[in-house]
Amino acid sequence: MKVKKSNQSPFKGPGRRDFLKAPLAAGLAGALARPRIARGAPKIDEYDPANTKIATMVNARAGDDQFLFLKQIGIRWVHVQFPLDANFDLVKTTQDRLAKYGIKIHCGIVDHYRSKKIQLGQPGRDEDIEKFQTFIRDLGKLGIFSTKIDFHPGNTYTTEQIESPRGYKVRQFNLDDFRNKIEKQAFERVYSADEMWNNYTYFIKAVLPVAEKADVRLALHPDDPPIAMMNGVAKLFVNYDGYKRADQIAGGSKYWGLTFCVGTWMEGGKNMGKDVIGMIQDFGARDKIFCVHFRNVSSPLPVFNETFQDDGYTDMYQVMKAFRLAKCTASLIPDHYPAIVNDPGHRIADTYSIAYMRALLRRANEEVG
Repeated sequence: MKVKKSNQSPFKGPGRRDFLKAPLAAGLAGALARPRIARGAPKIDEYDPANTKIATMVNARAGDDQFLFLKQIGIRWVHVQFPLDANFDLVKTTQDRLAKYGIKIHCGIVDHYRSKKIQLGQPGRDEDIEKFQTFIRDLGKLGIFSTKIDFHPGNTYTTEQIESPRGYKVRQFNLDDFRNKIEKQAFERVYSADEMWNNYTYFIKAVLPVAEKADVRLALHPDDPPIAMMNGVAKLFVNYDGYKRADQIAGGSKYWGLTFCVGTWMEGGKNMGKDVIGMIQDFGARDKIFCVHFRNVSSPLPVFNETFQDDGYTDMYQVMKAFRLAKCTASLIPDHYPAIVNDPGHRIADTYSIAYMRALLRRANEEVG
């Protein structure tokens, strides 16, 4: 019996022609599936001084292992908190120690400006202002870019520590709880907005000329939380109008600008006059944002919880992209770390935050160029 020949292959599957088509089709499908990266715009390096900078806060007296850790997670810029007794030698020694790990100080901080004598206009303020002037000059001698200031002597930051839905512990502020359970007159009398503006103006007129001569920027933090009166003391920097007035007092000097706490701005919500993106488009585009506290919150007032950057109500990628679109060269630090298990020094929280911020910046660099 003859077996009938068949032209069909004994193997179940595509024929030779179909087999040759498959790689081409797969390659085309893969190309279409890959994200498109903009061509033409040069990609800026993450550590280029012209880029938005990823940074973190560190204490001047931290050990070398902490500085090595920062190098290992890719940090090249820091804000350094100095003690009140800091002198030129400590600032220089700290700068030299960090330099061994390839890290530069972008913002040096000492809390002389928080003197109640300065902020409440009391006798002895000139002596405390002089201490801050000396610190500014020391920063200038060492080529350090900026220093932070704020102006809210009657402040309350927190009404309660709570556990977030994700299980980490965070600061909460509840306006009703503050007014009904916590608020009290902090000092011997009430301080009006006019008085506080006079005190702030006196301070700025004394320190800004020193900063200009030293080539050091003064970076003003907003009032956190942004509430106009707390504990009997008026607060000034609770919205856009406050910053606009401060800019006018500084005469438009390029040495006056912002420590822009995006978390504080989100706390105020619609009451801020401009949203976060609008502030970046205004002050950032004019090179008046020097430092940034890059954090998120759960919601605007009257109640908010602080969160990790990926866990709040604002899309932080749009914020990072706005900094790049404005060509803002500020240094961005994570701030007010949530408390997580086995992390008493916030090293894990810092690493988590920095990694997230770096991913956002790299994406923004690719998209914006």
